[in-house]
Amino acid sequence: MMKEKIEIGIINDKEDLKKIFKIREEVFQKEQNINKKLDFDGNDLEVTQILLNYNNEPIGCARIRFIDNKAKLERIALLKIYRGIGLGNLLLDYLIFYCKSKNVKEIYFDAQFYLENFCKKFGFVSDGKPFDEVGIKHIKMVMKLK
Repeated sequence: MMKEKIEIGIINDKEDLKKIFKIREEVFQKEQNINKKLDFDGNDLEVTQILLNYNNEPIGCARIRFIDNKAKLERIALLKIYRGIGLGNLLLDYLIFYCKSKNVKEIYFDAQFYLENFCKKFGFVSDGKPFDEVGIKHIKMVMKLK
């Protein structure tokens, strides 16, 4: 029986960035019908990119933009067949841990609305009313840090 191997970390090479783009293509463009131009907004080389590998397979990703002493989580994606088994929890835990290590005052992101309660379990609170982004209902989630 193979032991599960889970790796989450910051990427720093073009090969890993290609893996992230493939995950985003699968989740955002194919599964959720989001226009490629809206996903690939030109910020990918200016942000901190995170890759989640499960048994050496790239299955999840996110990026973090640091803006005015705040961290904005973006493009959080997990391949569909890996959802519901706790890997999304590990990814979000890592993102929070990493942002806290950068001493930001706040972590925030625009979550797809159906994930609102999931985000609240981590200490995020809803900020404002739900809104439409790329044809999908979203809600801003915020975590204030000391």
